[in-house]
Amino acid sequence: MTANQKFSRFIGIDVSKAKLDIYDDATGEFLTVENTAKAIEKYVSALSPDPELLIVVDLTGGYEALCVNTFYNRGFTVHRAEGRRVKAFMRSYGEHAKTDRIDAYALALFGRKLHETLRMYTPLPLNLKPVTERISDLKTMLLQEKNRSTAPSLPPDMKKEIVRHIAYLEKEIERLYQKCLDIIKNDPPLAEAFYKIIAIKGIAEKSAVLLLTTLPELGCANRRQIAAIAGVAPYAKDSGTLSGYRRIRHGRTTAKSALFIVTLVAIRHNAQIKEFYERLLKKGKSKMTAIIACARKLLIIVNATLKTC
Repeated sequence: MTANQKFSRFIGIDVSKAKLDIYDDATGEFLTVENTAKAIEKYVSALSPDPELLIVVDLTGGYEALCVNTFYNRGFTVHRAEGRRVKAFMRSYGEHAKTDRIDAYALALFGRKLHETLRMYTPLPLNLKPVTERISDLKTMLLQEKNRSTAPSLPPDMKKEIVRHIAYLEKEIERLYQKCLDIIKNDPPLAEAFYKIIAIKGIAEKSAVLLLTTLPELGCANRRQIAAIAGVAPYAKDSGTLSGYRRIRHGRTTAKSALFIVTLVAIRHNAQIKEFYERLLKKGKSKMTAIIACARKLLIIVNATLKTC
């Protein structure tokens, strides 16, 4: 969204796993389409890109991705709206009922009233993803080579070759991290988020790159959604009077791995996270439980720091 961009028409889209409920405030029309590539493409194709049209999509933690990207790739301006903020907005209008139609209407109204303050959706730069994927591949190779280098039966000449390869991989990973930094710093929205993240104690540049590239929802999802996406949300296992251990599950594998790496660094260098970790250990929590709790706490701090949606 440019500084002087104006919107006069708003389409609200309430998202679920199976369907999209849509409200167009220009026509007053409600309709439902399947949450599939074919159905969404058919609906979007019937619309003409309009610089005064804003698409406001319910942020659901993943189910909205197909819808958002289809609209964006067709030239529409899109905002991903965080559900709790929309609900609070509707309560201010005295609306407490909840149906899919009401939610779609609420999203359109939310966009109409607050569009000047909203952050518009922009995907990660296309040239960033292959670089981060290559870094991940090289890190896997690096770990494998380091394990091979410690094999007792390894011949000296082979060990020398592996050591050389380790040095090459480390140098190449560093070069690719610098490439990621160049891409991020030349993308204004990403650069703004990047500098906010590294201002948090214990999060260095490489950690910020990991978070930005594996969790593009940062700043737009609520604390529960972002924890679930990253795979650090505790899920209850209760039955009757039995209260079982809360366990984490699901989540984006790449995001979870990146967050754990960032958290281990933060435990050493961020006084708030370090104190929280040590307090949990004193309470008898296992190290892994404490690390997971710290990961969730750090993630919520980062998400709140970037909160502009």
